[in-house]
Amino acid sequence: MTLNQARVTAQKVFAAKLDGRDLAAEKKDSRRRMVADRVEDLLEAFIAQHVSQNRSAPEISRMLRREVGSAWGSRSVHEISKRDVIDVVSAIEQRGAPVAANKALKTIKTFFRWCVGRAVLDRSPADGVPLPAKQVTRDRVLGDGELARVILAARQIGGPYGDIVEVLALTGQRGEEVARCTWDEIDLKTRTWKLSSDRTKNAKSHEVHLSDPVMEVLNRANKRHRFTFSWAGDSSFQGFSSAKREIDELSGVTGWRLHDLRRTCVSGMARLGIAPHVADKILNHRAGTISGVAALDQQLRTYLANYGRGVGRAANKDQKADIPDWQLRAAHRGSKPFVRTSLRPHGCGRVC
Repeated sequence: MTLNQARVTAQKVFAAKLDGRDLAAEKKDSRRRMVADRVEDLLEAFIAQHVSQNRSAPEISRMLRREVGSAWGSRSVHEISKRDVIDVVSAIEQRGAPVAANKALKTIKTFFRWCVGRAVLDRSPADGVPLPAKQVTRDRVLGDGELARVILAARQIGGPYGDIVEVLALTGQRGEEVARCTWDEIDLKTRTWKLSSDRTKNAKSHEVHLSDPVMEVLNRANKRHRFTFSWAGDSSFQGFSSAKREIDELSGVTGWRLHDLRRTCVSGMARLGIAPHVADKILNHRAGTISGVAALDQQLRTYLANYGRGVGRAANKDQKADIPDWQLRAAHRGSKPFVRTSLRPHGCGRVC
């Protein structure tokens, strides 16, 4: 140390003393934190205290341990820089998974905000890191023939996944809600499926009326299991990727996801003349504010029965089924058609 450096150090110590600070204690505490606040330990605490409350907890936990834990696990969280965050996210994107990279960055930012909130960090190293890929809102709606071919393929492969796909197409509910459906939620006598608030995306309890085609699917499902659509009784169906590829090959329909069936259902209900507020109620959107529960209940049953009957009839014809014809007939059997120009049932501009 030079004489000038010694003077500067002495001045810092003197200034700290005047402020009532102990530089030696601060340095010791800093070294302790560098050893104690390991990313691996903080990740597990974050998963237990925060992620576990999320419906997608298993998926998020696996991602954190795989991408973050493997890269930074043994390091102190105080060592992680913005460059480290960018490197982890870029590695995911370069594997050809831009959407996964976006999700990973959002979760990493949440993790660091959690650390800041618990006074582990003063500032998040992920602040200012942009999403690696541009987010594009999906607007894929399966055509009439495509929907018929997908349902036919689902029936052909059978099993839990085939049933999940068919129920999604018939009800328009969310994929995870259908996949994790249990027999305790279903009342076969009243033909209703009741989801509690902890099972829905918007934390709002929801009741789904089950049409004849949906009942046919449920009647062939294994009732000895806890989960309605499952190979094993104690866990829900897991093999989505391989089963989806099989349906794509059998149906010849590509470029679609399970959530697109929900959007397709919205389109079908619009063509049926279903009023936006009723569609919101069927899909369990927050925008659905409705009065007259008894009258609405019967209306929901009628619409879902008409929609499910039409989808089933289309699939039973052939791959060139003319769905608009049955939609017209179903609309006449239901209440007076509601004329609308938009296929979106509520104001957010997307189906969620």
